Amino acid sequence: MKEYRCTRNALYQDEGPGRDDITARQGHYIKAESEEQAWEIMATRYPQETEAGFTIQEWEGFNVIIVEIKQDEEGNRIEVRRDEHGNIIE
Repeated sequence: MKEYRCTRNALYQDEGPGRDDITARQGHYIKAESEEQAWEIMATRYPQETEAGFTIQEWEGFNVIIVEIKQDEEGNRIEVRRDEHGNIIE
């Protein structure tokens, strides 16, 4: 299964940077067997936009580590590391 970045081609109905500028859109990241399957998933989510279509790009993800740093009541540093899915990394 591969990951695809899928972008809606139709103009957005709400306000925001992606309304009229498709390059400002962040896209949906979908795991699918093929570009066609990713397109079908988008069509299920946005059936009213199938005529305008969707841009589907194969995406190579990367490892992201989120580091949250807090301080307890005594002033000690507490560091919590999470992966891109929010799971705590020991």
